[in-house]
Amino acid sequence: MIENEFKIMLSKEQYEKLLSMYNWDEVIEQTNHYYDTDDLRLSQQRVTCRVREIAGEFFLQIKMPAEREFSRVELSEKLPSLPEIISKNELFELSGRELFDVKRIGQLFTKRSVKRFDGAEIDLDLSVYFSKTDYELEIEFTDENAAREILSEIKTRIGATEAQDVCTGKIRRFLEEFQKNNNPR
Repeated sequence: MIENEFKIMLSKEQYEKLLSMYNWDEVIEQTNHYYDTDDLRLSQQRVTCRVREIAGEFFLQIKMPAEREFSRVELSEKLPSLPEIISKNELFELSGRELFDVKRIGQLFTKRSVKRFDGAEIDLDLSVYFSKTDYELEIEFTDENAAREILSEIKTRIGATEAQDVCTGKIRRFLEEFQKNNNPR
């Protein structure tokens, strides 16, 4: 599956304002358990390996670069439980790509509010990892024009700035905190 999305970071105030703007279709609580090698070789190849836990179910997911700027290839399969280690053979079976044996390096909890539109979906996220909390808006889309219109309207209504358009994904933010917490100065 190709995932197309726009993302912006939000302040706590913008998050709360946006949260009050809609009647949300659903609220999902999920935990992403991230996997990599000790020296973060997957991350260096722009590959994300995670097990997403939702309501006691586990899904192995691999995300890899796609050709379009706002796109990633996302592959997924259900697992019976949460592993501590995932072998390179398991990753190859899912991705068809030679990767590495990886181990669980930490987790990121997200409370996601979801609103669906024709051609687009708003995912409003509050995420907690390594005692840090951040706020993010993702707009996943099949219709890029619809997504751009929704994003423009939201940015106007919450007072978002152009600087907020530069948004690092959850895995990058998680890895920055991981490295801070695992590389004492």
